[in-house]
Amino acid sequence: MKKKTAILFAISALTVSMLSACGTSTKQPDNSSAPTAPSSGSKAFTGKTEVVKITAKNFAFDKKEIHVKKGDKVKVTLASVDGYHGLQIPEYNVNLQGNQTAEFIADKPGTFEYHCSVMCGTGHDQMVGKLIVG
Repeated sequence: MKKKTAILFAISALTVSMLSACGTSTKQPDNSSAPTAPSSGSKAFTGKTEVVKITAKNFAFDKKEIHVKKGDKVKVTLASVDGYHGLQIPEYNVNLQGNQTAEFIADKPGTFEYHCSVMCGTGHDQMVGKLIVG
């Protein structure tokens, strides 16, 4: 009986810590000097540089859509203000966590979903947006 109680307590503690990851008010480390994510290859860009700042908070990004032209260099900066969040664009090999920046060449036309890449709590699945490359 004591063993079952200990296991139940451990599972409960783990569940609470996972669900409260976003809601924490603790200040996260400033990773502004952290290395950027790798670019999507060595393709030369033919357009201009688009600078995009996205703010993540419980449980939303401040930009639901980002529009760029094919061939543009895109510099994305994530500012995580409530809790700890991420931003992932799998098709461009971007995975930011906390306060980071990544650059890539928008060399594939289409609409690509971006989402929070850090399990941040009950609203995690709502943290999505679209990168539209035209």
